[in-house]
Amino acid sequence: MATGLRDGLYWVCWLLAVLFTGLVAGLMLGHALILAPFLSWMLANGPPGTLDHTYPVFRATAGAVGLTVYFLLAGVQVAMALAFLVAAVAMRRHRAAAAVAGAASVCWVIVHYASGFGAVEAQLFRYPAGGAADVVRPFLAWNTPIHFLHAGILTVALLALLSVPLLSLRRTLRWPAPVKGGPA
Repeated sequence: MATGLRDGLYWVCWLLAVLFTGLVAGLMLGHALILAPFLSWMLANGPPGTLDHTYPVFRATAGAVGLTVYFLLAGVQVAMALAFLVAAVAMRRHRAAAAVAGAASVCWVIVHYASGFGAVEAQLFRYPAGGAADVVRPFLAWNTPIHFLHAGILTVALLALLSVPLLSLRRTLRWPAPVKGGPA
């Protein structure tokens, strides 16, 4: 494959990984700041039965499209970060930054489900009328913190990805390394 084409593919993978990682990180931060506290408030302090009566209707209408789009974006984000990792390894460029971005992109999903929060969330929102205390209590305890954690992990991935052009520029310009024993 021609070097120009490989370079182009490398940078397209990088750009798509940055775009989708930034988008999902922003969605996750928005969820942690606004939606998670609102849902927690609705469960803990809202009028009794508010979630039971409103969420099933929302999920069956406008919420269905939003949730589908979110899952699609999250899946593409993970795929693009891993595609950039493959491209970086194949091109032998910026492998460490790509590895951090790829690992972080998979890590936030693993944390969501391995922590047990994914199951609690699914149980609560599939059957909101059956929101027993053993489901509501962990949801209220984890909802906001775990989404801040996801946003943080995705921010690490985004920062690793954004370091790539700077590292590439440094390599291209061949900036001199600091002289040992010289002035700082």
